[in-house]
Amino acid sequence: MDWAAEHRCCAICHWPESDYRRRLEVHHIVGGSNRHKAHTPRAYLSLCSRCHHVYHSGKIVALTPDITMGIILQAKQESDPGNYDPKFLASLKNKQHLGHDPEPIPQFFMDERERNLNWSLRKP
Repeated sequence: MDWAAEHRCCAICHWPESDYRRRLEVHHIVGGSNRHKAHTPRAYLSLCSRCHHVYHSGKIVALTPDITMGIILQAKQESDPGNYDPKFLASLKNKQHLGHDPEPIPQFFMDERERNLNWSLRKP
């Protein structure tokens, strides 16, 4: 996928693709009955395996804050602005609005971003 090749870190915590302790996964922002229409970069978000699990589990994992749809939308807007299309995402649910707006990414993840930007300096 060309899109995945361009998005080589987690949109939430910026975990780099080159650190194999977590894998990067393509998350479909909107699923459900119209998911077959969601095979487009407008519906994709690159997440590390931990952030993807935290989002889908709906609960705190290893002291990690919850990741809500609002945080997912903010991450999409920041990491892939050319493909940020909330009206399209709402249409996948046959709605005019998703019922969520972008919300600030928690400080926990912002701190991780800072550390992950300098990933080569991290100790495994």
